[in-house]
Parts: sequence; structure tokens; C-alpha cells
Amino acid sequence: MKKLNIQRYLKLLEIYVEDGNIPKYLEQLREQHPFESGDDPLMDYLVRLLENGKIRQLIGTSRLKKKVFYSSAGRFITECVHQLKFQNQRAWTEHHNIERMMEWSDEKRQMEWRSVLQQVDEKHRNDGFDTTFLQQMFGSADGATKQENWDRLAFDWEKALQYNHHKKEKDFIGMKSVNFETGLFKTLDTVQHHVEKEKISEEQALQAWDMMDGRWTQTEFEKQLKLVRIQDHYPELEEVVEKMGRFADNAGKERMAIASGKSLKMEHSSGSDIEGVTVGDDLNSLLPIELAQYIDEAMEDLFIYKYRTRRLQTFRYKSESSKQARRLGFAHATRKGPMVVCVDTSASMYGAPQRITTSLLSLMEETAELTKRNLFMIDFSVTTRPIDLMQRRKEKRLIKLGLTKDDYNFERGHVPFIGGGTDSRNMLEQLFELLDEEGGHYVNADVLWVTDFMIPIPQDAYLQRLQSYRDTGTKFYGMRIMPSTEKETYTDWQKYFDHIYRLTYQIVRRY
Repeated sequence: MKKLNIQRYLKLLEIYVEDGNIPKYLEQLREQHPFESGDDPLMDYLVRLLENGKIRQLIGTSRLKKKVFYSSAGRFITECVHQLKFQNQRAWTEHHNIERMMEWSDEKRQMEWRSVLQQVDEKHRNDGFDTTFLQQMFGSADGATKQENWDRLAFDWEKALQYNHHKKEKDFIGMKSVNFETGLFKTLDTVQHHVEKEKISEEQALQAWDMMDGRWTQTEFEKQLKLVRIQDHYPELEEVVEKMGRFADNAGKERMAIASGKSLKMEHSSGSDIEGVTVGDDLNSLLPIELAQYIDEAMEDLFIYKYRTRRLQTFRYKSESSKQARRLGFAHATRKGPMVVCVDTSASMYGAPQRITTSLLSLMEETAELTKRNLFMIDFSVTTRPIDLMQRRKEKRLIKLGLTKDDYNFERGHVPFIGGGTDSRNMLEQLFELLDEEGGHYVNADVLWVTDFMIPIPQDAYLQRLQSYRDTGTKFYGMRIMPSTEKETYTDWQKYFDHIYRLTYQIVRRY
């Protein structure tokens, strides 16, 4: 039976909504899998569907309608693949019977050949299985003992089984495609009409859609839209997301500190940063003459000796005058770099703070996806839980398509509000590890804390290290969410943050 790779079909959808270059992807598939032969009814149907000008006309350039299309078509693919896998499992019994038949003794073959032909004929007489021809072959004097006759029976049986499976696959896809296309066109029309009628911005509509289960219902959409529109009441949410994140960019108007992690590697050093020559074992700063020794087999032993005795000639950088843990350089920057958000999930953040946080995370995820940025979350209270939000976003999207762990290797993620107290030490340790991770993507990230800041101040060692990140360019922002009845007070954390926003909410009392 044909191996069903659901990722292949979903990749086709992704390419369609991104740039529409389907022919190039199909050509890559043929190059990567040159020995795969036979029809693929599902792939054939998808190609015909995506070449339909009506779909491209309905989707246009709208990111919202592209996501709605991807979700609808993705669920159709998942349903088809699951059904075809079920058919494969049913067909496996016959495959197993064919294998067992080929192991029979001559005595058993003499007794069973008529029964086998009758059983196969009943199942596959309409699938090209020629029972009359095989009866003539086996009906001769020694027909039941000839190995070539049994080989021919196994071949014809397998061929009929494959034809039957292929026919069922085409029939199922044809039956499901009618309702799928009707529902798809109706959903795209409904989404467009509702968004235009209610004058909903595409940015907010996108966030509301991503918070749904991947199926359009107006009631659920309006429910999630209420959470998104919290951003209208708190413009600080959008303001802080606009500020966060930078990456090195020669065309950028800003300047940023370029810091490396524990290995002291200078990721963005330039010629003007070189101060002189020294000796040591820093392989990232080798002089060309030392590199020449390394690639010369005759000089290899000398190179290793100089490395072990720390006598290699290396460039000396001005940045070495900074703290050893995080070297500094400077470069032009654009504010589109990685972001880290630390979310307080203690009991004091239930209710309105939780809804505000949900709206903020929705905005951050949408911003990170649009600008192709990394986004990481550490939720903390008594314990901490690190989550790569962009990976979780991808996993949730696949789950909405109906995929299971058998289809895709992923874990479900969520933001738990587990209650309890708040301890910053575990969170800070996790944050420092993330910012220092060698080869990671968060060395120069900006950090946002979402909390009421009712957090005990940790030992000086934590605070000194936090300050060291600020000294090397990391920006720390706070989002302090408090009841409107509480007076604004100074927090001891204030001096360790570039800015702390204060958001207030009304406590609803029920009697």
C-alpha cells in the first residue's frame, strides 16, 4: 500500500498561500522521490483545486482568508488521510493472507486452491481479477504444485487489491470534495461579509481567528474578538510590543549592543573593533597565519601544541574590556528582533489580569508571525514553565486540523494559571539561561514582565546579573496589572526596568 505522508499535502497548501509557486514544489517532489510511481488521487485533486481561479480570486491578498482557507483545506486533507489509513489497515489482512498462502506446503495447496480462487473472486471480480484464467492454470494435472502458478496468483491478487484500494480512495475523495468546496466558498464569503459589515480591522480579525478552533462560527468569533479588543482599552499593550525586539541591520536607524553568550563569541564584530594582536586559545579570533597552520597537515601537531599551551596568535578586541560573561560591540539595528515575555500565573492574576494577558499574548504572537521573529514565554509562580510560543502556535494550528501524534510529532502547549504564590528566582534562572544560550536566538532579546509586581526581591546576585544584561543592551519592560482601587506605589523592581507600564481594571463585585 502507498505510504501516506500528510506533511507533503500540508506543505502544498503552505506554498500556495505564501507565493502560489506550486509547479516548483511538485518538481522538487519528483526530484526527491524519483522512484515513487502510481497515481495519487489526493494530490491530483488538491492541484486541480488550487489551480481553480475562483479560489485565488476569493482569497486575494487577505491574510485572514488565507488562514481560513488553509484551515478548511487542512481539515479536508486530514480527514481523507485518516480514512485512507483505515482502508490500508483493512487491506493489510489480505496482504497477510497472500504472504501466508505463499508459505503453504504442496499438500495444503492441493486442498485449498479452489477455495482461495473463490474467495478472491468474490472480493475482486470487478477489480480486474481473472478467475477463469487462473482456474485453467490450476486445473491441469500438476497445476496446484507449480510455483509459477502460485506466483501468478499472488501477483494478480495483489494487483486487484491495489486497484480496489485506489478506486475506493478516488470515490471517497470525490464524495467528500463536493461538500468541502461548497462549505469552503460559503465560509470565505461569510467571513468577508462579516468583517466588512462590522468594520473589523484585519489585524484584530486575524488574532480572533487564531484563538478559535479553526472552524468559522460567528458566535465564537465575536467571543474571541472581545478579548482582542481589550487592546483598544489599553494602548500600552501595542506600545510595548512596538518597542520590543531588535536585530543587527546596517540600514537600521537605531544602535544596539551586540552581546554574545557564555562562549564569548563575537557575532557581529567589525574591523574597527580590533585593537591589536595577543596570544590565547580563542578559535573565533585566530590570525590567518594560524588558520594556515591548521589546514597544513605538516603543521597540525604544532597548531595543537600552541592551542593547548594557549600560545595561538589571536586578534584583540576592544570589547574584551567589557564584562567577560557578555562581550559588547555596537551595530545599527532595526526593532524586529526576538522577544521574551515572562507571565505571572499566580492566584493574584486570575480574572481581568488573565484576560488582559491573553490579549497581549495574542498581539505578540501575531506580530512575531508577521515579522518572522522568535517569541518565547516563561510562565511563573511557584514553578516555571518555558514555552516557545511560535512553536506552540504551529502545533496548535496542526491540532486544529485534526492531526494526532501519529500524524505529527508534537506536544500540546498552553498557558496554565495554576495558582499559588510567586517566586522570581526560578524564573530569573530560566531567563538568564535563555539569554545566554550558546547558539540560541535570544542573546539580544528584549524582555517583558507581565505581573502585578507583588514579587519578593531576590538575593543581590540575581539583581546584579539582571543589571548586567541591561548594561549590554537588553531592554526590560514591565506590564503592571492592578485593580483601579489600589493606589500607584513605587516597586523595588522599578530601578531594574527601562519602563514599567501600569494598567488598572475594575473589580466586578457580585452580591
